Amino acid sequence: MLNTKRLFQLISPTLKSIKTTTTTTTRTRVALASFNQRTSKFYLSTTSAWRSIAQDKKCWQCQSTNKPSALFCENTVCKVIQPIPSQLNFYHLLQAGEGKNKDIPTFNIDLKAMRRRFLLLQQKAHPDSYSQAPKRELDYAHLQSSVINKAYHTLKDPLSRAQYLLKQKGIQINEGDSLSDPELLMEVMEFREELEEVTSEAELKPLKERNDEKYSETVHNLQLAFDKNDYNLAKDLAIELQYLNSIKTAILEWHQ
Repeated sequence: MLNTKRLFQLISPTLKSIKTTTTTTTRTRVALASFNQRTSKFYLSTTSAWRSIAQDKKCWQCQSTNKPSALFCENTVCKVIQPIPSQLNFYHLLQAGEGKNKDIPTFNIDLKAMRRRFLLLQQKAHPDSYSQAPKRELDYAHLQSSVINKAYHTLKDPLSRAQYLLKQKGIQINEGDSLSDPELLMEVMEFREELEEVTSEAELKPLKERNDEKYSETVHNLQLAFDKNDYNLAKDLAIELQYLNSIKTAILEWHQ
C-alpha cells in the first residue's frame, strides 16, 4: 500500500527535549531552552499543551505578572524578553484565529495578515538583536524565534494546518495512513505511474495541472469540513491531501 510523505518536515525546526523548568504558577509549566553555540542547534523541552496555558506567569527578572503568551515583560519599566511555551496556541501567537483573542482555531485564515504578524514578531525576537545581551536573554531569543518560525510554517501550509487543527481535537494523522476510498487510492497510484513515464516538460504540464486542480479542490473541501466540525471527514481529506502533496513534491523533483 502506498505511503504518504510529510513535506513540512523540511520546514519545521528541530525541537529536541532536554530540560524543563516550572514557573511560580501552579498549573502552567513554561519551557526553557539551551542553545549549543558550537553546533548552532537549539534544544527545548515542553510539558504543557496549548490548551493548558491559561495561568499567569512571573517575569524572571522583575517578578511582575505576565500572560503566559507574553513575549516581553508587560511591566513597561522592565520589558525584558520572556520564555514562551513551545506549544503555545499558534493561532493566538500569530493572531490568525477567530474570537476576541484571535486564538480560536479556524482552517480559513488571512495569510497576508498572518505573515505581517510573523515578520513583526521575528524582528522583535531575532537573536541577532541579542548578540551582546546576557546569555539568558539570547537563549530566550532563540527559543522565541524557533517557536514563531514553527507556528508560521505550520499554519501557512494547508496540510500541516489541517494536521494541527485535528491534533487539537485528539485526532492524529500518521505517515502510513492510507486513503479509505479504494477507487481514489487506485487513481493516485495510476497518476504516479504516469508521472514516472514522463520524459518531457510537455508531458509533465497536464499532469501538474491535473494535480494542482485536485489539490485546490481538496483544500476547499477541507475548509467546508472544518466549518461543519466534521472532523472524521476532515481527517480523510487531510490524508488525501498528503497523497496529493507527495505527488506535488515528485513533480517539483522532476525538474531537479
